[in-house]
Amino acid sequence: MINLDNNRLQEKIDELENYLRELEEYLPEQEEDYLNNGLRKRACERAFQLACENLLDICNLIISEKGFGMPSDSKDSIRKLVENRVLPASLSTRLEELVGFRNLLVHQYGRVDDSRAFSHLHLESKDFYEFIEIIDAYIEHETERRQE
Repeated sequence: MINLDNNRLQEKIDELENYLRELEEYLPEQEEDYLNNGLRKRACERAFQLACENLLDICNLIISEKGFGMPSDSKDSIRKLVENRVLPASLSTRLEELVGFRNLLVHQYGRVDDSRAFSHLHLESKDFYEFIEIIDAYIEHETERRQE
């Protein structure tokens, strides 16, 4: 039996997958189509932002459930899962880059290079999916452990 926390984790994973599907739907294959359509650019950026926020929500739910301590910032949420062997360090670096890009988009720390954003949006979805696979395995492992 999966407890309420694992149900909430699964809900957040489902939301993350929905945002990734939206991003894939909105993101054109050709950079020119992306660059010349402001509405499409903003839709892609927003889907990416929401995907990142769900990823961080998942991290924070696990941190809270397991008592891993209070993260100092978004990237620290990812680091805490590495420190506690939920995520591999190799994925952590890439996820921190995703969060950094999200912060750039959301807080507009600098001008966003749309060509770079297009490339980033195309290349980074695999990291989200790797994260989902690892968290799914974590949920399964935790559920089995609780049943023992």
